[in-house]
Amino acid sequence: MDRAIAQQPNLRPETRKRPRTNRLALLMPDLLEPTLRERGFASATLIAEWAEIVGPALAEFTVPLEIRWPRKRMDAGSTARRGGRMQEKAEGAVLVVTCASAFALEVQMASGRILDAVNRRLGFRAVTRLEIRQGETPKPRAAFMEREIPAELIMAQKENLTDIADVGLREALARLGAGIVAKDRKTRL
Repeated sequence: MDRAIAQQPNLRPETRKRPRTNRLALLMPDLLEPTLRERGFASATLIAEWAEIVGPALAEFTVPLEIRWPRKRMDAGSTARRGGRMQEKAEGAVLVVTCASAFALEVQMASGRILDAVNRRLGFRAVTRLEIRQGETPKPRAAFMEREIPAELIMAQKENLTDIADVGLREALARLGAGIVAKDRKTRL
């Protein structure tokens, strides 16, 4: 009996493993980490949350470039060992920010607020100086603008949707269909 079972061919089809897909948000930290470390950022939060940290008015024309962390120096008077350790004196880091030249004076006047806000986000008094570099800042993306859809296209789509009882849903679907038709017409021209 065992011999009969052993001689039967495997009737189950082989299952192929599908490649595992990852969300881009999960891959970005690994991709950005070397560049961020080179620039002195421990993580991307300072860059990603810059508008929250300094406020929308300053974030519009400033961008954080890097954080320069100082090397620890030995204090001249603390060469004696305490508890088996040498006393080290550390200075604060320098936050380098680029801004449009017309706003450099405004950024300089707000440097105290910027440093306080950055240190609140980091959780300790890590950054003690702000260095301003004048240069071009990336242009902010334009806000999404809804394009005009011709009324005759919307009416033509409504005629096809008479079986939908909900007026709001019918209107939304008509606008969606008309938008697709309008976009199709533009790409064909």
